[in-house]
Amino acid sequence: MLQINTGKLYARGVGRTNQLRGVLYSNLALCYGHDVATAAGTLRETDGMRGNRAIVYEIEERIEEAEVGPGFLISHTIGPFLTDFAALATFGLRAIVSPDPAVVDRLTSKSPGLASYDPPSKFIRRYFDERLALQEIEIAPFKVFVDQLLALDRRHFLAAMRAIRTFVTALHRMRDDLALAYTLFVSAVESLAQEFDGYTTSWRDVDERKRVPVDRALAKASKRTGDAVREAILGSEHASLSRRYRAFVLHHVDRDYFRAPDLIAGAAIARHELGEALRQAYVLRSRYVHNVRQLPDAITLSDGDREATEVDRRPVLSFQGLVRLTHHVITAFISNGPTTTYEPYNYTREQAGVVMVPLAPEMWVGMPLMSAKQARQRLEGHLEQLVPVLMNTPNATVTDLRPIFPDMARLAKSCAKRERSQLLTLYALFARLIPKQDHSAKLDALIEQHMDVIGAPSSEALVARTIFGMLEAWSLDVHREALEQYIVARVTPSGLQAPRILEAAMCLALAERFRVARRYKEAREWIGFAVEACPGHQAIRDLEERFSYRKRVDWQNALMPRLALRRASSTSEVLR
Repeated sequence: MLQINTGKLYARGVGRTNQLRGVLYSNLALCYGHDVATAAGTLRETDGMRGNRAIVYEIEERIEEAEVGPGFLISHTIGPFLTDFAALATFGLRAIVSPDPAVVDRLTSKSPGLASYDPPSKFIRRYFDERLALQEIEIAPFKVFVDQLLALDRRHFLAAMRAIRTFVTALHRMRDDLALAYTLFVSAVESLAQEFDGYTTSWRDVDERKRVPVDRALAKASKRTGDAVREAILGSEHASLSRRYRAFVLHHVDRDYFRAPDLIAGAAIARHELGEALRQAYVLRSRYVHNVRQLPDAITLSDGDREATEVDRRPVLSFQGLVRLTHHVITAFISNGPTTTYEPYNYTREQAGVVMVPLAPEMWVGMPLMSAKQARQRLEGHLEQLVPVLMNTPNATVTDLRPIFPDMARLAKSCAKRERSQLLTLYALFARLIPKQDHSAKLDALIEQHMDVIGAPSSEALVARTIFGMLEAWSLDVHREALEQYIVARVTPSGLQAPRILEAAMCLALAERFRVARRYKEAREWIGFAVEACPGHQAIRDLEERFSYRKRVDWQNALMPRLALRRASSTSEVLR
């Protein structure tokens, strides 16, 4: 929100402004009479003489000129700005700043937390001190930091904010779980490395267990052949995440890192130790992520000054060392990143309070079809409406698709087989709900022409045959394979996803065929699959509990009574 508020992303300029004010809490004691004024807002002191942790935060909210049309935005309110600026202030001023006073009290308490017998202040200098007097000379660098952050192009800004928030979250976890905090500090930089490192895998990066056998096999091959094989392997080889993390950090560690004025002789990490210490940091991160392994005792024994310790004779970053290093790398990333003064950008989804949810099918399923690629989505939307109708759900209805019959006919003539099958299946399902005279002659002819393709085993054919009661046209094994393929494909980008009740019905229909074939074990298995496809549905559980090889699996009456009538519903019954 802070970069959006600068106006650099607005295509139409600033339309209105609001003066917002809120309260943050911190262990910072602001300089008397010296406000911390930045491009992202201003911090003003309160009655610090009484030990009050409250700090006033003020910002001028800038809202883009509204487009011509209904609706307008009055204000985002102060909430999202408080949250974002608290993260910036925590990172940039190296203190605890939060909209919640309890967070500040908890983290600056001298009592031990759940993570250790020592409070967080014993592991990291400054951040967790009970009271921090902000020096006047610290204000100007913070302003520069905020200016550099807001000046970044949008992509780099979003990445930097993710890293800063992860860094701050890690600080907040220091009282609860030291291993999680350590992992988050590593992840803060790792998130930048994976997106912006530009790392290119070389042959030496390939795992030795793969690289050495390949080199041996190519020993007698020509150089041209050997290079071609290695290049082909590298084309699908992913660089080690650990190696990329180390390379990114080392790239951003300059000579000044080892010459910072506040370093303590004998406690700061040496350059020759840094590479191995980064390797071990990533190992500890991976052990926690994959095995929830705790940190070695050498790290959890508090020592707020030393930046590295030893584990099995190898240098390992302490919390103090990891925090200083992570802070330095993120700051260097921001100061060296590409900047813009004007970058029109669609920030709608990135505003506070904006969430994306799918629209109900009635909002879009009947809209004009522009491309055959929309066929699967329209079919899924129609099924979502159709199933409640077949279940006799009160007030259930389907959208009238007759207005888009011409679109369906036009697209079905020239599109790919799968899309044609989906379009014609959509038409066939809807056509059973309307009078014969309202059918499309062109679409009826296309169904006759392409019946061999439409009826062949596929996800859409399985759905249609289940609803129409035409599964006997397939052999039992073909039917089973079609359902198994549907289950595998439904999670793929091109897979069809039917409503859960219909998926359970497809399993029960197959179970009934197995029962008729006297393959009772498989019948029970597929009834079990139906129960697990729609957990909690009592009618399906009843079918499982009352299963008998002598009794038909009557899934139509149990799930979709309208199908049990074996007649097409009239227009008045379905459409409204």
